[in-house]
Formats: sequence, C-alpha cells, structure tokens
Amino acid sequence: MSAQPSPRANPSSHATTRPGSPNRGDGARARLTVAPDVARRRLRARLLMWGAALVTVASLFTLVAFHVFEAQSAFTLERLSKERTNEQLRYARLRDQVARLSSASAVIDAANRLGMVQGPGVVTLSVASAQPATGTQASPVTVSGDSYDRTKQALGPTP
Repeated sequence: MSAQPSPRANPSSHATTRPGSPNRGDGARARLTVAPDVARRRLRARLLMWGAALVTVASLFTLVAFHVFEAQSAFTLERLSKERTNEQLRYARLRDQVARLSSASAVIDAANRLGMVQGPGVVTLSVASAQPATGTQASPVTVSGDSYDRTKQALGPTP
C-alpha cells in the first residue's frame, strides 16, 4: 500500500491548509490534515467556560441581592407590626379616656367646677304626635321589628 495522490484535480472544499505547510499543488497535503485547528477549539472552550463562570457569578449575586431585600422587608414588617400594636394600645387608652370624661359624674363635676348649679327640678317635655294630612288624630306610633312593610304602614303617609 502506497500513498498516491488523489485522481481528482481540485482539492475538496472542506479541506484546510496550515499556513507555512508545503503544498504540492494538487491538494494532497490539504486532504491529509489530521486534526482541525486546535487553537480555535481551545478559544471556544475558554470562552464557554468564562461565559459559564459569568452566568454563575451573576446568578449568585442576584440570589444574595434577593436575600438582602427579603431581610430588609422582614425588618420593615416587624417594625410596622410593633407600630400597629402600639397604636392599638393608644386607641384603647383614648377610648377609655373618652368614656371616663363623658360619663355623667365627670360632666357634673366639670359643671360644678365652672360654677354651674343644678336646677330646682327636672322638667320633662312631651311632644305631640304628628297630625296626618286628613286632619284626624293619629294614634301613638309603636314600631315593631317584624317587617319593613308593617313599620312603613304604622308611620303613615308622612315621615
């Protein structure tokens, strides 16, 4: 077995030649290239590794940033919860204070401090019931909670 040049006149289009390699002119040297350019494969592999490292670092940075935002939100939530509890206690104290200050004994004490005196007797005023449009005397109105229709009938045509 001896190596003979190819009977084809043109070298194949997929054959590559190395710079500085001797070429006999018939393309035999180009067809005998054993491996593709190793430097190009190494460059591609290096770029792929740098890209993977960059994506990994960016992912870790994003993960840490989200963790920091979560921790800050937890602190804010805890602070707001404490403020809400404090405001609820303040609201309860203010309601208690309003109840104490508006009680009958507190009002009487404040009136006495201002120099007011209690009248000799209590006068009760009664208001006559409303007269219907027909001119007849209206009966006293008693409202029961049975139904809306009965209540409206008991009130008559005028409110």
